[in-house]
Amino acid sequence: MNENKLIALTGGIGSGKSTALKILSDAGYQTLSSDVIVGELYENKQIRRQLKDIFPTAVHGDEYLLDKKEIARIAFNDKSKHAALTELITPMVMAEIVRRTADGKLTFVEVPLLFECDYAEFFDSVIVIMRDKSARIKSVMSRSNLTKEQVVERIENQFDYDSADLSAYTVITNDGSEQSLKEKLLSAINGL
Repeated sequence: MNENKLIALTGGIGSGKSTALKILSDAGYQTLSSDVIVGELYENKQIRRQLKDIFPTAVHGDEYLLDKKEIARIAFNDKSKHAALTELITPMVMAEIVRRTADGKLTFVEVPLLFECDYAEFFDSVIVIMRDKSARIKSVMSRSNLTKEQVVERIENQFDYDSADLSAYTVITNDGSEQSLKEKLLSAINGL
């Protein structure tokens, strides 16, 4: 397994990617979260200015204060806005991943838009976390205070993991407790 340097961790919204990343971090592995990097990028005033051009109702004042919930709402309801956001942010996220992993250490990277942005080949291996749709919906409703309809809409606007051919990747089904996910995940990475 030491010959792999970068391993992507992906899956649909509510699948358990963040939980899996925490499990790996707690096990002593180097980890990165694309969502954390996006949050850091959003602190950059120049990027916030660019976001105002895409989402004028979600960025306010001279300091370009972001309403992240409004950006998400708009992006998940307007494919052209989602594409513009992805085109702006994703290359910066990938550049930051490269910068932070230049040490060559084995690193697990949570990448929600891995397949949407065609970045799978960038990684030495890919782990896909799969979870029943109803469990995903309940999880996202609970954590993000969204309605069922809002969550379903977000799922429908993402990569369709359920019908995709994932045979080239390591697939882990998150269908039980966090301990069960931990056991499956740690077992799978030993086989990479």
